[in-house]
Amino acid sequence: MANSQVSKERKLRCLFCKADSSTSRSREHIVPESFGNTEHMLEPGVICDGCNNYFARKVEKPILDSLYFKERRFNAVVPNKRGHVVPLDGFHLESGTRIQVYADPGGGISVGAHPDADEARLIKTLLGQSKGTLIFPVATSPEERVLARFVGKIGIEVMASRLVQAGKSHEELVDEPALEELRNFVRRGGGPRQWSVARRQLYSPDTVFSDGDEHYVLLHEYELLLRPIDKANDLYACYISLVLFGEEFVLNMSGPALDGFEAWRASATD
Repeated sequence: MANSQVSKERKLRCLFCKADSSTSRSREHIVPESFGNTEHMLEPGVICDGCNNYFARKVEKPILDSLYFKERRFNAVVPNKRGHVVPLDGFHLESGTRIQVYADPGGGISVGAHPDADEARLIKTLLGQSKGTLIFPVATSPEERVLARFVGKIGIEVMASRLVQAGKSHEELVDEPALEELRNFVRRGGGPRQWSVARRQLYSPDTVFSDGDEHYVLLHEYELLLRPIDKANDLYACYISLVLFGEEFVLNMSGPALDGFEAWRASATD
């Protein structure tokens, strides 16, 4: 009998759950598409379909649904995955009616009754008055644990993206012991109760940057930062710096504490 050779495709493993992801079909947006990201993605198989769906529902959705980031997306007129700018909910004082404010891509805004409100009452009140009062809730920041899981997820994916860009495989990170604590925290919410996130406003969300004749507003950017711990033994702490609408969020990927980070950042910028 003639020898036959059967070619087998190399199996891929998911960056987070480590399961076989060879048949996965979904691309993973490193920063959610609803934050304006249409370019920075991981190819199918880097993140399995199951983890991709889980992150969309349990890690990204709480951030996107928070009033804090809804306001920023609204002000920047950033559409969601369906191509719509999410409206802001408010209240018309004189009619006692819930309202919604819609952003116009051309720069204007419009006001209408909330789908669950009495539109006729709102219109009647507006027609009978020359002025009125609109009330909007104060946007408080997302709970730190929710924010940390979101930033940590992006950090691990940025690491994988850097490896792929360098012509290597993301699987170099799959069994990396230094990432196990963060991987478990992001994927399952396990581990420490809190994972610290340093925050600061770097620039106004509507800052216009220039590159030659091109002018643009930055919706998001990210970078990996390495802080020397023991240069003699080549030991570093790795941080993910994520900037959304001009606000920077920094998380230590090596552990839940930010001990020494602020002092190091201050000395590095002196």
